Amino acid sequence: MEKYYEAIEKFHKKFKMKGTNNEDMTFRLNLMIEELGELAEVVTKGKSKNDFIEENVDIFNLIIGNLISKNITKKEFDDIFWKKHEKIMQRKKKKINGKFRVSEFRK
Repeated sequence: MEKYYEAIEKFHKKFKMKGTNNEDMTFRLNLMIEELGELAEVVTKGKSKNDFIEENVDIFNLIIGNLISKNITKKEFDDIFWKKHEKIMQRKKKKINGKFRVSEFRK
């Protein structure tokens, strides 16, 4: 994770994103929606494995950029990631409408 975080930090510094619209979360959310649309197109149109990976890289880069834009450190992310991971590992798998889900099911 560290090398990816540092690479995206370098990208943000190179293009002077600090304090610009590039750090605005509404703007960033719209970018993520656009990238999810591109990923959906890759999946639904049966495009190549490489295209699939590339679209996931775009989303991954945006997620790391979100953390950087909100001044979230690698340690903060790491701590919360593992706390959340532990929580989701305790979940039960359920079949709903013929599809399996591992979600937090509320009554």
